[in-house]
Amino acid sequence: MRGELRKKYLIGFAVLLVASLLALFLRLDFKNASVLIQELRLPRLILGIAVGAGLSLSGLVLQTVMSNPLAEPYTLGIASGAALGAAVTASLKTGTLIFGLNPGAIFGALAVIFILIRLVSRGAGNPESMILAGVMLSLVASSLLAIWMALADPHGVQSVNFWLLGDLSRVGMVPALAMLGVVILVGSWFFVFSRNLDAFLFGDEMVESFGVSLEQTRKISIVLVSLVVGLCVSAAGMIGFVGLVVPHLVRKWIGVRRHFHLVPFSLIWGAALLVLSDSFARSLGEPRELPVGAVTALIGAPVFLQLFLRKARGGVS
Repeated sequence: MRGELRKKYLIGFAVLLVASLLALFLRLDFKNASVLIQELRLPRLILGIAVGAGLSLSGLVLQTVMSNPLAEPYTLGIASGAALGAAVTASLKTGTLIFGLNPGAIFGALAVIFILIRLVSRGAGNPESMILAGVMLSLVASSLLAIWMALADPHGVQSVNFWLLGDLSRVGMVPALAMLGVVILVGSWFFVFSRNLDAFLFGDEMVESFGVSLEQTRKISIVLVSLVVGLCVSAAGMIGFVGLVVPHLVRKWIGVRRHFHLVPFSLIWGAALLVLSDSFARSLGEPRELPVGAVTALIGAPVFLQLFLRKARGGVS
């Protein structure tokens, strides 16, 4: 088993390396190669790695601590809340930018996740009700965002549409590196405390027997996930389904349920998926760019539908 996992780690890193090389050199104008790589493509690559890894990690953690295989930042409305928070604070110029990233997105993500928890706690609390509540919150936040942008800027709706669907081109090197640093730190925390996440696999009743505080682990995990999602949305807009698709594919591929392996595999493949999607979005419609979130949605929507139908039939664990 260890030998197989080692080979799969190498495959993952190899795919990420190939994706990175494509992001840097695909359809590159070699006359201005140095400037293009340093000022445009390298920051975009670093941001793609950070956002892809962060969203994938967030989906993995949410699916675990909420015991919901359909949970991810997009389907639960966390990304929409973060986008609303970022837009409001940016328009009012009351939010302090930290390395070019808007902390209002973090508060928006936290607000949505806590509202979601309160709504579900008053209902049945089953996975279907959680997803429906998340979709409702996502629609409300997206509607408020469109209204706010239209009122704050006559061209607000038009200018925000591309960002809402995901855009890795608007952040420079320093914010990209800051994002990557945050994702590495949060990913390291979940890696070190992966045993806490493993405890949730055995049900709420047995968590305490592992010496893990259920509520404390959930709260810390939700806060860290909201931090990562808020920064991802602030930097790159709303990119859906990465957090849904990658954790499920990783679980199937490595055949291991321990988060000691699931966390790093999700980070690697989340980064690789988003970097490849961005390269595809950038080159397919050249000289125009497709929003990368539209590409990930085309990949993730069928997977989400399949998982939802399987869950309705009791086929998803």
